[in-house]
Amino acid sequence: MDKTKELVAGVLMPEKMYLKPERVQEALLRLPSWKLRDGALGIESSRRFTTSQGAFSFAALSCRLASKMGQPLKVDLVGEQVILVLPGHPIRGCTGGLTSVVFKVADLIGS
Repeated sequence: MDKTKELVAGVLMPEKMYLKPERVQEALLRLPSWKLRDGALGIESSRRFTTSQGAFSFAALSCRLASKMGQPLKVDLVGEQVILVLPGHPIRGCTGGLTSVVFKVADLIGS
């Protein structure tokens, strides 16, 4: 297998490209409802809806989008509030690892 590729769910994917801090800040400027989590372990967004059904539908759609992109997503759903967390991928045991896929998923979910 090519060393620049990795096997994910039976699909050959390009190697992840971790973003430098300045690229992370540029990406966050384009996504105003997303913010960097403490310790730069991922990005998060909090949304409030008028009904719990609206919040549930948004959370379900967000999960489907993240799943299709192969990106982990943590969802906290409490009543009408949804908190989404898109974590970075650890780099050799270190924290961080924000990739362009993290920000692509955040953009698809919306700002």
